[in-house]
Amino acid sequence: MKPRFAALDGLRGVAALGVLLYHAADWSGRPGVFAHGYLAVDFFFCLSGFVLAHAFQEREISWGGYLWIRVVRIWPMVVLSMLIGALLSARVNPTLWPDLLRGLLLIPRLVAHDVGVFPSLFPLNPPAWSLCFEILVSALWFPLRRLPTLGLTMIVVVSGLLMLWVSTGMGGVQSGWDQDTLWIGVTRATYSFGLGWACWRCRALAPKPRLIVPVVVLMAVLVSPVTGWNGVFDFVCISLLFPLLVLMGAHDPKGAAGRLCRWAGEVSYPLYILHWAGWSVMITLFLHGWAQRLPVWFAALAVVLLPLVGALVFRFYDAPVRAVLTRLGRRAGR
Repeated sequence: MKPRFAALDGLRGVAALGVLLYHAADWSGRPGVFAHGYLAVDFFFCLSGFVLAHAFQEREISWGGYLWIRVVRIWPMVVLSMLIGALLSARVNPTLWPDLLRGLLLIPRLVAHDVGVFPSLFPLNPPAWSLCFEILVSALWFPLRRLPTLGLTMIVVVSGLLMLWVSTGMGGVQSGWDQDTLWIGVTRATYSFGLGWACWRCRALAPKPRLIVPVVVLMAVLVSPVTGWNGVFDFVCISLLFPLLVLMGAHDPKGAAGRLCRWAGEVSYPLYILHWAGWSVMITLFLHGWAQRLPVWFAALAVVLLPLVGALVFRFYDAPVRAVLTRLGRRAGR
């Protein structure tokens, strides 16, 4: 049994909170308050490369068995989030059923909507774009997981050059989620996943400081303001800082810190995939409805309430459904 790096679970929870803060500030009419929350997605990609290499680099398992494990991990929450999105947008989405089918299969919408819903690859739940690309890259990674270091280096260098061009040319990496910038999303996933994969291969070289250090550094990045050097800042964070934080988090803290990290890891995925829908439900229930600038207390309530919802969803839906799917997979010989 491979050891679990609970500190990485904690960092995943911090990143999910960073995304929530980024969107809550923007949606409530205060853009820029948590300006770099979007970089949490790149941290997720890097983390995924490290964790999957740790779990499957040396494991003897078929490609089909590996893909089933990924489906079990990802799909239940995708189903729930897409169904909620369908209910919320049923009155304004002229292509509801095709969007729902594509969403359930994590197939992006390649033609933009003219009216009605958010112009995303996944209009029923826009955050699903990162899951789509992470699954695509991780599926292609599996048959290449024992690629020689030179091959891995070439993947990182080529995708890194593309990311440098994107980041400096566009003033950052705040794209990849819509039809026009789909290729940027693929590049973001490939580069950061490759860096995480490379980190796993050199994991013995990393220091293991107290957990508070990578937590504080990651949160400081996510809340830092945008400057004129934003493209350089994004690229440095993605290329150097995030891989270092992943390496620093590759350990298992004990006691209360370990329990908190494991809880944060459990909540992180439900929080990330449901926070868009959760905010929309809150707006629907809010007496005054959507406004260009919402009260601070409303955004603060979302930051408190949505992680709690994520914990409940994990406990009473995600974990039980995954347990059932795991048993079915074992009976089928996967």
